[in-house]
This record gives sequence, C-alpha cells and structure tokens, in this order.
Amino acid sequence: MYQDPKRIRTKATVYLDQYEADVITALANYLGVPKAEVMRQMMMKEAREALGIDPAALETSVNAHAG
Repeated sequence: MYQDPKRIRTKATVYLDQYEADVITALANYLGVPKAEVMRQMMMKEAREALGIDPAALETSVNAHAG
C-alpha cells in the first residue's frame, strides 16, 4: 500500500503551557501551515543540529543512492 511503511506518521503527545502553545499557534498562523507541521519542522531541525547532520549532505547522499 505504501512505498515505505516507515514513512507513515505516528502520533506523539507534547504537553505545552499556554505561553508555549500560543507561540506555536502564532507561528503556524503567520506561516499559514498546521501547528503539527511547525512543531515537526522545529523538532527535526533541532535533532539534526544536535546530531551534527547537514541536511544538504543528507539530500546529496540520498540522491546518489537513488540514481
């Protein structure tokens, strides 16, 4: 059914206080995207930085294996 079953998104719960939730809501409204997308992008950016992963190098590596 799916090309890569590992790409199916699962649900995760994040507890935010009202101030934090308001920041996420404001950013989502400003960008015109869902709150989940804002949070996913922020989380993945932080994870890549913490792990020292360069997204450009990762894309090049993936494209090299695909072609």
